[in-house]
Amino acid sequence: MRKIHLLLLVLAMVCLGSWMGMRKPYSPSDDLPLVTYQAFDVAGISDEDGKALAQKVREWSGITATTFNPDSDLLVLSYTDKYSEATLLAKIQANTSVAVSKKTFETPAGPQCPVPMSLIVAFPSYLFWAGIFFSACLLLSFYFLPFQKRFNFG
Repeated sequence: MRKIHLLLLVLAMVCLGSWMGMRKPYSPSDDLPLVTYQAFDVAGISDEDGKALAQKVREWSGITATTFNPDSDLLVLSYTDKYSEATLLAKIQANTSVAVSKKTFETPAGPQCPVPMSLIVAFPSYLFWAGIFFSACLLLSFYFLPFQKRFNFG
């Protein structure tokens, strides 16, 4: 019975210790609003007009950053959930004379992780509940021992 107690104790400590090690510590950045990135194709715009458009868009509330790349004619924005893509597209189009379209990038080809991301994210939770389960088993095994064996009364 002592081997089972020791095994349950070790399993509980390993699971709970692993869970403690994998927990994400609090960061002040957790309180910041979620930011979305979007690229818009503004082909045919001059370098000066592109930089001026980026500066003008940067001044809108809810826009956290903008940049214009003259080599690829891309206007890239980071924004909070105040705007939708359609709203941004219409608002940018109203501020320039060239056609603006949402840039769609190709999905990268190549190997991908065979483990679903949901399982990877849930793994610390699994460790926590396994540790609780093994701890409960350990406590219950002591509870269900006969009274005389618990206190060595012969």
